[in-house]
Amino acid sequence: MKRLKLYSLLSIPLALLAGGCGNSGNSVGHAAQTITFDNPGTQTAGTSLALSATASSGAAVTFTSAAPGVCTISGATATFETAGTCTIDASQDGNGTYAAASQVAQSFTVNPAIGPNTSVYISGFAVSSASTAENVVNVAELWKLTSGSPTATATALPMPSGMTSAQANAIAVSGSDVYVVGSASTGTGQTAAYWLNGTATTLPSSMTISEANAIAVSGSNVYVAGYEENSAGDGTAVLWVNGTATTLSPPSGMAYSYAAGIAVSGNDVYVTGVAWNTDNDESATLWVNGAATLLPMPSGLTGDYYAWGIAVSGGNVYVSGNTDSNADTDTAVSWVNNGAATTLLIPAGILFGEYGAVGIAVSGGDVYMAGSGSTGVGSGTAAYWENGTPITLPMPNNLTDSSATSWAVGIALSGNDVYSVGSLIDEPMGVGQTAAYWVNGGEATLLPMPSGTYESWTTAIAVAAQ
Repeated sequence: MKRLKLYSLLSIPLALLAGGCGNSGNSVGHAAQTITFDNPGTQTAGTSLALSATASSGAAVTFTSAAPGVCTISGATATFETAGTCTIDASQDGNGTYAAASQVAQSFTVNPAIGPNTSVYISGFAVSSASTAENVVNVAELWKLTSGSPTATATALPMPSGMTSAQANAIAVSGSDVYVVGSASTGTGQTAAYWLNGTATTLPSSMTISEANAIAVSGSNVYVAGYEENSAGDGTAVLWVNGTATTLSPPSGMAYSYAAGIAVSGNDVYVTGVAWNTDNDESATLWVNGAATLLPMPSGLTGDYYAWGIAVSGGNVYVSGNTDSNADTDTAVSWVNNGAATTLLIPAGILFGEYGAVGIAVSGGDVYMAGSGSTGVGSGTAAYWENGTPITLPMPNNLTDSSATSWAVGIALSGNDVYSVGSLIDEPMGVGQTAAYWVNGGEATLLPMPSGTYESWTTAIAVAAQ
């Protein structure tokens, strides 16, 4: 075969080379065309969508996926395989009349699927845009997700009368009723707050400060656990039953107490929290029908330790918590039936001694606990434990900065699905404090920022049948 000399190639006009090497979009004598492809918006894993885009030439547009692990394309139909960020490219290669169009790409979020006939309720709070450095105004929030709906709805809970700032700390659902508890404040005081189906009231307290941290509903009875503090700063755990307050006395040898979690089984009421003495030595505490008991300190560990979440199933009482040694390190622990504490394994990427468990849920013999810990760069990583096995909860795939922080505070179960809630920050990627949720250990999905706010947190989760 005769070899074409280099100088022969160089002598060919560039326009002819371009025209003979396929349609590059710059073909001489071809008309230009453009593509109109609107962003499909947030979608849900497990669903499909008919895509629509037009070329100004009238020719058919071709779709391809740039994220096949999240979404796949067949013809003009996109199928969303899993949660994450889907990017779809729309292109038109041109023809004898039109040059190829510039490719148009659209990226959007694919939320995890919420199980069928399921509603997920999430409590929390957001910082109002009306806040100042001297006066931070929080707004209690309720998020709701339902199966088949691609996005959560965010609802600002009304302020109790006379209050100027509020946050929601816990949530329970019974039938069609949604119960939320937390606290509300003015510039000079704070009081326990209660919302039933969005109507706000305050819980009675004779103290200067009070707050509600946990709620359980059993039959027609509503149980709320929290805390009161007098003007001298002396605190006592408190239990409200149908709005009537009862003080939960600290265990023997302790002077003060704080209630953090609650569960009801039959006629028995279980409350978790912490008690401390006049030297401020803090110990995990369990109240059963008002009687206080110190939970055992984990073997080999010293310092303060705390009980946060509680669940009762099959006659067994499960408690989650953490230790806090004098070296400022934390270790996640759990208790069953007041027995010896079990130290939970360290989730991947978390430093030893820098993690803790908060929320807890039990289904049959399976125990799940949500929490988080610190990494080597000073940030945090959300995680949950399934029967003691740690599972790290990933950030969204478009938030990858090494200093990103996430933590989980609540967990709930529905059938085979595991729902976790928490918050995350990835400031280098432009994401400030933002409420988030995870389904079955998949990537985090950001909850919508309520109108008129700029930061948000979640505090608890409840799952109910639709």
